[in-house]
Amino acid sequence: MDFDYHKKKTYTNYWNNFSTTPKKYFHVYNFFKKFKEHLYKIVGFKISIRIKKIKSKEDEAYNSYPTDNILKKYRNNLIANEIISYLRTSQIKFEKTEINSYLEEFEQVFQKSPVKEHESGFGYNEGVFFFTILKIINPEIVIESGVMKGFTTYLIDAATNDNCKIFCYDINFTNKIFNSSKAQYVNSDISNKIPPIGNKKVVALWDDHTSQLDRIKFSQEHKIEYNFFDDDLSLLNIHSDGWPPVPTISMLKDIKNNVIQSDKYNWVSRNRKGTAYLKNFQDTDCLDKIKFHKTFPQLFEITGYKNHSQCSLVITKMIK
Repeated sequence: MDFDYHKKKTYTNYWNNFSTTPKKYFHVYNFFKKFKEHLYKIVGFKISIRIKKIKSKEDEAYNSYPTDNILKKYRNNLIANEIISYLRTSQIKFEKTEINSYLEEFEQVFQKSPVKEHESGFGYNEGVFFFTILKIINPEIVIESGVMKGFTTYLIDAATNDNCKIFCYDINFTNKIFNSSKAQYVNSDISNKIPPIGNKKVVALWDDHTSQLDRIKFSQEHKIEYNFFDDDLSLLNIHSDGWPPVPTISMLKDIKNNVIQSDKYNWVSRNRKGTAYLKNFQDTDCLDKIKFHKTFPQLFEITGYKNHSQCSLVITKMIK
C-alpha cells in the first residue's frame, strides 16, 4: 500500500490509519469551493465559508477498541484477574470460568447500549465491574437511586434474570433515555417510598449525590447487604466532583483514621469553594457494621479507557 497524499493519513511499515469510509461531507466541501470560485469571478472578492463538523458526545469506548480476538481474550483474562483480586476478601463465592463468560456477555451488552454518552456516570471500566459482580450476586431485587440517562439501569436490566425486580428512584427523569420493562420508576427520594424488600437478596446502587452516611444507615436499617456507592471519593480527591455525596464512605474512613484533625475540611472544585463540616458527621457507628469496602481499581492499562468515576462495593454485616 502506497502513501495516499490526498487523504494525508498515516502509513508506515509498522501501521496504517487509512479511512475505508469516505467523508460524508466531502461533496459539500467541493460544492462550496466551486461556489466561492464562481462568486469571486462575478464580484471580484473572496468570501470565507467554513464547515465545522460537530463532535459527537459518544463515549470513546464505542469507537476505539481492539478487534483482534486473541488480544480481547487476553484483555478479558486480565480483567477477570482484577475482579478475582478485588473480591478475594469479600466472601462472595464465584468461579473464574463464569467470570470470563460474564465478560464476554458484557462486551455484547455494552456495544448495544442505547446510552452512549457517559460523561456524567459509569463508563466501560466501572460498567464491566458492576455488571460482572451483579451477575455473580444474582439478586432478587435491585434498587437504583439516581438514574440520569439510564445506562446503569440498562446494565442492571441485562445482568439480572427476568424474575428480578428493579426499583429506580430519581427526582428528575427528564434525561432518561433507556427504559427497563422490568423496572418500577419512582419520581421521589427512596426515603419517601421504601420498596418492599422483605428477606430478599438485595443490591442497591447509590448514585444520587446524597450523603452516603445517610444511605449506608438506610441500607443497614433495611437489611440491604450489597451496596454500590458511586462517587465514593476520599478527602484527597473529593475536589474532583462538583456535586459530591458528602460525606462519602471513604471520607468517613479517612476521618476515622485521623487523616485530618479539624472541625471542617475545605477544598476548591471548578473554582467554587467547598466545605465539609466534620463535626456534623454524627452516628458513624454504621462503619463498624461494614464487613467489606473497596473502590473499583483503575483499568486504563488493560482497557485503554480512563475511569469515569470512583465506585465502591460495600457489603454490610447482616444482623438477624
